[in-house]
Amino acid sequence: MHLDVTFLFQEKEVQQPTSLPLGFALLLWAPLVMAQSNLGELLDAGAKVLSAEEFRNEVVQRVIVGPTLAGGRIEVLYSTKGSIQGVGIPRTAPTRSATPVNGEWKIDENGKICTSMVIGDTFLPYRCQSWFKSGDQYFVSDVDSDRKARVLLRTVKQ
Repeated sequence: MHLDVTFLFQEKEVQQPTSLPLGFALLLWAPLVMAQSNLGELLDAGAKVLSAEEFRNEVVQRVIVGPTLAGGRIEVLYSTKGSIQGVGIPRTAPTRSATPVNGEWKIDENGKICTSMVIGDTFLPYRCQSWFKSGDQYFVSDVDSDRKARVLLRTVKQ
């Protein structure tokens, strides 16, 4: 009995995965976001504080998405009437289902954006944040003077 095993040694054309360019692009992009994880790095990269008028013109009535401090994601709309509505997706949710987000916002005398929000049954503390813009990206920070303060990315949903 003779087995033909030549097929084991034949060269085959290897298909290149189509996701490779996307994956490579994400690897290149990731350090840029990571590099702007605190206020000092963000300012050094050229970000500017968003004025109250810029916030009204560029953020209000648009769907804003980004990570939460707890590792989830949030997708909200700041209305012209001062309400906030949207959804939050917790990091630890078994099905990663959306949880309703409701609240109110206003601009204080220092130009900071102050919010009071409820995500599901969780009442978040009232807080005033500074918004920054770098290119097409927005960032929020609880403080505007501590260069080591953490910033969170916010983008306008397309």
